[in-house]
Amino acid sequence: MRKRNSVSLGDRIVSFLSYVTAGWFGMIFCIIVYLRKKVPSHFVRYNVFQSIFVSILFFVLSFGLGLILKFLSYIPFLNYIVATITFQFNRPVLFDYSLVQVFIIGLAVYMALISFMGRLPRVYWVSKIIDRSVNR
Repeated sequence: MRKRNSVSLGDRIVSFLSYVTAGWFGMIFCIIVYLRKKVPSHFVRYNVFQSIFVSILFFVLSFGLGLILKFLSYIPFLNYIVATITFQFNRPVLFDYSLVQVFIIGLAVYMALISFMGRLPRVYWVSKIIDRSVNR
């Protein structure tokens, strides 16, 4: 017989919605749980922190890369290379989505579905950072 998953359906739904909304639903849920003087489960904390961390990481990387590419576009001879690389990464590949957008959407769908199945989604080094934060 198969062992029954110990994660409740409510925890799965909160985790799923946290990934779908880039961490906002999970953050609001944790604030409400904190105000009620309860502690969210390890599963919910892990998924909420990971969704928020991935969203912030994506924002910081895209903002930083945008600044670097903007700076490099003013340098003669490099502006053509930068424009070509930017065009290749931003041109539509699949259903009018660029390669970067397909990767980000795929990662979000993977994390949302795995959390809805009641397992912890593992993302290479991000999960190690979240493990250390949640297990304190």
